[in-house]
Amino acid sequence: MVSVIQRLLNHYFNKSNVQQQNFRNTVQQSVERTDGAHPNKNVEIYTPKTNKVTYNDKSISPRLQVDRNYNLTIAENKVYSVDTDYGLINYRFNNNSNSRYVQTLYYDNQISDEKRVHLEKNRQFLTHLQTFAETGRVNIMYTARDAGEVLEGFKRLGINTEEPFTINNKPTRYRIDPSGVIHKVDIESKGMREKDWRKFGHDENTIFIIQGKEYKMDENGRLPLPEDYVHKHEQVQIINK
Repeated sequence: MVSVIQRLLNHYFNKSNVQQQNFRNTVQQSVERTDGAHPNKNVEIYTPKTNKVTYNDKSISPRLQVDRNYNLTIAENKVYSVDTDYGLINYRFNNNSNSRYVQTLYYDNQISDEKRVHLEKNRQFLTHLQTFAETGRVNIMYTARDAGEVLEGFKRLGINTEEPFTINNKPTRYRIDPSGVIHKVDIESKGMREKDWRKFGHDENTIFIIQGKEYKMDENGRLPLPEDYVHKHEQVQIINK
């Protein structure tokens, strides 16, 4: 009798052990298929992709800022996240055959009037920036805003008052000064190098202190500025003796 019971118990535990081992094997195989540390080349993981943009889109959009070369890229019909007083907000830069405009991708039926006004002013700034990028018309940036607001808007894009910047890798270099006025750097820098200062009432006794360095005119009335000189009018001091 004992022998029969023992055989039944052995059979039960052997069967149970086999089932447990099968279960462990199944789990291990599942882990191997999904574990990034042990990829299975025969298994394809489906990743949904979409170009659809919705209001209040929480997805990460490229941030609109200058790169390490101080170039600002604004692509057509693309969504960028832009720094605002209310954090990063997505904006779409639309450009078609009829018009170019910027669209705010944000909707809140309980938005405050203050926030609504701020986001709309920011949208208008970006629309004018888009036109500036396309046409090179500096004056468009001062439509409906003062120079201080232009400076603040450019700072949000990573543009400072020291470094010249370009837009969409075009050759024209710009610089915004501390008062918020945008300058075409290369034209002004060339003018400083090639100007005959004698025609402006200066002589060999005039001292020019430019970006902390002292200069005097040569025999042609010109200043020996380096070829890579970047003009910053607020850093020029002229002393007549």
